Amino acid sequence: MVGLGGYTKGFEAPSAKDPSVIEGLDPSLFDRLGGCLGFTHTYQNGSFNVLLTSITNGRADIGPMLYVTDARLKQIAFVASVQVQDGSLVAKGNPKNIHTVDDLCGKTVAAAAGTYEAATLIPQQDAICKKEGKPEINMLMVQNTDNSIQAIKSDRADIYLTEAGSAREVAKADGSLQTAFTVDLPIMVGFPIAKDNTVMRSAVLDAMKVIQDSGAQKKLLDHWGQGSSAERPAVDKG
Repeated sequence: MVGLGGYTKGFEAPSAKDPSVIEGLDPSLFDRLGGCLGFTHTYQNGSFNVLLTSITNGRADIGPMLYVTDARLKQIAFVASVQVQDGSLVAKGNPKNIHTVDDLCGKTVAAAAGTYEAATLIPQQDAICKKEGKPEINMLMVQNTDNSIQAIKSDRADIYLTEAGSAREVAKADGSLQTAFTVDLPIMVGFPIAKDNTVMRSAVLDAMKVIQDSGAQKKLLDHWGQGSSAERPAVDKG
């Protein structure tokens, strides 16, 4: 059972051709993991803020790629294989002229609850704004990507920060939005697995190494918009 906490374009989201089909980097990798390890998978969607609890409690076996943070590593383990570059979404034409993280001062920034952007990136940049005597950042906390996009469209937020590949895919699919800037993050993403589920952790790690050696992950990273340069050797964290 794969737990989901909403949908993220480029990683896992309903197909435009058939909404009953979940497509993206994660489903493509789950298919290959299943081929290596001999399992089939189903999805269980729920709120993002209870996703990790669902995995640690055994209601789900694994989750989609998430940011590997120190706070999350206290609760759960990860098999990580991709470096993160953060991206952003703004209204078409970038009416607020937001081109770097320094331009976030005085702006309203949408971020999903529990994400790295909400917990770390925005607070860190807000502290810089205050230190430099600039207006503080107003953070609009939302539950998922769809809520963030609607916040921009309704002018409740000036910008939405999320993984760069996801931002590119959303902008590609919605002509009323565009990307604004990207920024490298000192963080990886990986599949969350319960710390005590050592058999699955080991199996997924070994399978990911095979998938990487075959070149499949780099091809999938390019195909789904994350970029093959983001690949890193698979590692078990936690």
